[in-house]
Parts: sequence; structure tokens; C-alpha cells
Amino acid sequence: MPQGSFQSLAQAVEAHYDELRRFVLRRTGSQALAEDVVQETWIRASTSAGAMPDNPRAYLYRMAGNIAVDHLRRVRRQEGLETAAWDDDPLSVSDRALLEIASSEPIADEVAAAREELAILSTAIRELPEKCRLVFLLYRGEGLTMREVARRLDISEKTVENHLARAMVHCRRKLREAGRKV
Repeated sequence: MPQGSFQSLAQAVEAHYDELRRFVLRRTGSQALAEDVVQETWIRASTSAGAMPDNPRAYLYRMAGNIAVDHLRRVRRQEGLETAAWDDDPLSVSDRALLEIASSEPIADEVAAAREELAILSTAIRELPEKCRLVFLLYRGEGLTMREVARRLDISEKTVENHLARAMVHCRRKLREAGRKV
């Protein structure tokens, strides 16, 4: 799909899903983290109220990179590491580069909008069929990989993917109903 033909950023994420996942995987070395980052990229893209960027693909790469950096920062804080102490830094050079290009604190308006959208998404998730909701919560809430969710629920990975896709479509529809451009 040509870049100019996307009606929403969420569609752009769906079209570039595999390449975004590979991009994050190369930078983090974690398949599970890459899947989580792209999933979160889709959620943020779905809740974005701004105008469609001129280059959605580049915008999504930046967004995914920033989300990966946020995750790396959380891990560093949890491990009690100083972000400025590069001498004994366990992060790779690419991780350091991501830390350097990431945006800092969110703007207050963005925080308020994010809280409102979180409430919409929480309601949407509660409305999902039980099995679909369980898959989504294990994947997003518990941080399990698709393979781990499939094993835990004794279903195929393809079924996990289908439930996740169904959940994302439902969430997008609820966001549209609430007046969000997704």
C-alpha cells in the first residue's frame, strides 16, 4: 500500500508490522519485546488524534524506537543503573543511540488524552469475548509472547494472532465511536 493511501496510522502499522518488528528486534535482541513494542505502537497510532504525517512509515519507526527506549529506561531503573554511567553500561551501542534520540517527558495535554483513551480502551477490552480478552490480557498485560500464550491456553499461535487481531479491531472501532481518528 503506498504511503499516501493510509487512512490512519493504525493502518500504516498493520501494513509495516513485520518490518517494524524486525527493526525493534535488531535493536533490542528480544523477540517478545519487539512484538510488545509494535503492539504498543499500534495502540498509540490508533489513539493518535493528530493529522496523518507526510511519511507515516518514518513516523512509525520513530515512534517504535521511542517506545523501545522507554522500555529500556524502565529496565535500567528497575535494575538500579545510572543512565549517565556509560563505562559499565550493559546496553549495546544501538540501545545508547536510541536513548539519545528519544523524546523526554510527555506534554500535559498528551497525558490527559492518553488517560481518556486508556479509559475507552479499558472498556473495549472488558467487552471482548472471554477467550479473546484472556489472550489479549496475557499478551499485553502479562507480557507473554504469542507462543507462551498459546502454550498456556493450549491453542495454536495462529489462534492467538486471530484473537489479538480481533481485539485490536474492536478497540479501534470503540476509539472511532468515541470520536478518535484511527
